[in-house]
Amino acid sequence: MGGNVDSGSSGSKRFYDDSVGSSARSMGREAAKKKGKKKSKDETLEKVEKEWVQFKELKEQEIEQLKELTLVKQQKNKLLQEKTEAKKMKMYLKLSSEEHLDDRKKELLGKLERELFEN
Repeated sequence: MGGNVDSGSSGSKRFYDDSVGSSARSMGREAAKKKGKKKSKDETLEKVEKEWVQFKELKEQEIEQLKELTLVKQQKNKLLQEKTEAKKMKMYLKLSSEEHLDDRKKELLGKLERELFEN
């Protein structure tokens, strides 16, 4: 009815050794599944770690680009401010050199004096 274990023709598909203390069995089905799952998890973990490193590098590059952009904008704003100050100074010099100023020009001259010299 059952297979003859000694013949190796039927029964357990694992290698069977009667010698005492032998642990030289071939891997069973469940153990093979576990090993495959572990290998799969390790590969997935490696892939996720690689993607994480790439993501971090990309974000670091993005931060550097934003810093550079901010610096360029600050420089541009400074130049615009200096240009505006130069225009105000030119206008102030022109108005202050005139002898007869109407009320509007006197008001503008006073405003320019405050903006240019009180800061």
